[in-house]
Amino acid sequence: MVNNFACAVLIFLGACADFERPQKPDAPASGVVLAVGSDFSTGFLSAVDPAGSKAYRDIVPIYQDSGVHYDSASVASFVLQRLGADSVMRVDHSSGYMIQYEVSLGSKLNPQSIAFLPGGLFAVSYFNANHIDIRSRNSGALSAQIGISAYADGDGYAEAGDMLYHAGFLYVAVQRLARNATDALWPPEGTSYLLKIDVSNYAVVATTLSHTNPISRLHYNAARNSIIFAAAGRFAANYQLDGACLEFSVASGALLAPLISEAQAGYEIADCELTAGGQGIFIGYDAGLNSIFGSFNTTTPAVTGVAAFLNRNNGGYLAGFLLHSNGNVYLADRNIFQPGVRIFDGVSLNELTTKALSVGLPPLSLEEVP
Repeated sequence: MVNNFACAVLIFLGACADFERPQKPDAPASGVVLAVGSDFSTGFLSAVDPAGSKAYRDIVPIYQDSGVHYDSASVASFVLQRLGADSVMRVDHSSGYMIQYEVSLGSKLNPQSIAFLPGGLFAVSYFNANHIDIRSRNSGALSAQIGISAYADGDGYAEAGDMLYHAGFLYVAVQRLARNATDALWPPEGTSYLLKIDVSNYAVVATTLSHTNPISRLHYNAARNSIIFAAAGRFAANYQLDGACLEFSVASGALLAPLISEAQAGYEIADCELTAGGQGIFIGYDAGLNSIFGSFNTTTPAVTGVAAFLNRNNGGYLAGFLLHSNGNVYLADRNIFQPGVRIFDGVSLNELTTKALSVGLPPLSLEEVP
């Protein structure tokens, strides 16, 4: 009715034309850092030039709670839309970031992570289901499921978190959270695991972790042939220095000594990784729940510096980092006064940006597109 009325007015004035749709940002298909932005009511996928010289805002609308995973074989990003949307969206970079499909994963399953497998497949983990889906990258159709109910805790769920595929095996972080607990908000229950799944036959081998609640992404470190991740124990509102930055040897299939514990760091560790020079980097919280991005020495082990500090009274938090193949570190800063992506030198951790590079909505997570 509104458009018809507007057109009638224009006819009276002697002209009428269709209203143009706004153009999508002209983001390159490759060589960018993707940013998932959200204010927890809306969400957009944006991108930045790795040099920090340009941002491409609001390329694709996505769900308010999402994660993105880039697949170089498909030249596509797979957006995992979590609880409330429970779906996966394939975004093709080579066709101008067009959405190829959006597939439902099932009602209220709360998907957590995607890993890309051989044969044009990908895996999906869930908080509210005791299986790992195996799906087609081309269509999103379900191909198989891997049961993990044997690793569930007392509430009946295993709470599978992040996943990583490497050299014939799918690695899955199993958090095991007590969602019915009355003394804390979803604290870890009993032990947590790292599952190693042979993708040729879906046989599962579980490694018991020395620290509970593996909450971060699983980072494959090629120099050490290991998987590095944070197991935070009681986290955030349940703050305790009971976690660690863990390392799992791919060669031996065994958990190694922690790279640094939270007690040694003096901070809660939400994510961690080692740079090419062997320096540890992490994000986390202090006892006042202020956000920290810093470095640590694995030999001592001890924190060697704090590169970014965000006072909780300023609002927001440091949501995560990306250790880029160019050696720099990209930080997702959700400071409510100036949210955006900040860039740090990977050796010195000196900040290379004078202010956060705005990507529209505050960034939740970052992903490299080579």
